Amino acid sequence: MEGPPQFRELRLRSYLLVQISDVHLTTTGTLPPGVRPRDNLIRALEILQSSGLRPDVLLLTGDLANSGDAACYDDLRAIVAGTAPGADATIIYLPGNHDDRAAFRRHLLDLDGDAPVHQTYWHQGLRIIALDSVVPGHDHGVLSEEALGYLRAELATPAPDGTILALHHPPIPSPIKPMAGIALRNPGDLRAAIGGSDVRLVVAGHSHHESLGVLGTTPVWVSPATAYRLDTTSTEAYRGYPGSAFSRIDLTADGPVATVIPVA
Repeated sequence: MEGPPQFRELRLRSYLLVQISDVHLTTTGTLPPGVRPRDNLIRALEILQSSGLRPDVLLLTGDLANSGDAACYDDLRAIVAGTAPGADATIIYLPGNHDDRAAFRRHLLDLDGDAPVHQTYWHQGLRIIALDSVVPGHDHGVLSEEALGYLRAELATPAPDGTILALHHPPIPSPIKPMAGIALRNPGDLRAAIGGSDVRLVVAGHSHHESLGVLGTTPVWVSPATAYRLDTTSTEAYRGYPGSAFSRIDLTADGPVATVIPVA
């Protein structure tokens, strides 16, 4: 006999998501502190491809071009599409504070204009909502009322396997104080918008180090960067050093499990 709705076991599909963040491609090929971001991205995708892992969703969560150069977006799109994971997965690009919104829209999404980019994707029963938290000309992030309204409207209808929410700016603070100062400025508004919804995980980038937190009752995962890392023992100042990593997120019926894959 089937039990009451509140006691029925939820049988959600499992999904594999891969999150690559803060790629910071440059036209020169190099970036302080002495890193080659394009090489790091290619190595990350090679690791993913040689592993045999085939993600359902490939999320690229902002700061994809260090200075918003159009050629970098074309290069990024070609690199990702030329891999087996890129060919098989649902690919989602989000803008970050280093990106040029008009060039991002034109070269990655085939869209004109420079309006904020709020997107909804489906992979089978899983919904992925990607919000644009960029404030042009500034490093911090804000979710506008337009973005929050879009989110609330999308969440009004539950998804069969729940929702992943992606944005560039983390709604949780970094232990590096200057980085915490340029995180999402209105996390409370986001917490209110997703409260009681089917959002299973919030993912972000921007911090150049991995972090785990909670927004209300929803877990938050901040992915490390492929370009370079920030030293989290340096709480008063930015201290970058060579290092590259990306995230594997296993979304199971029991909940999300996020792990870091280092790039040698």
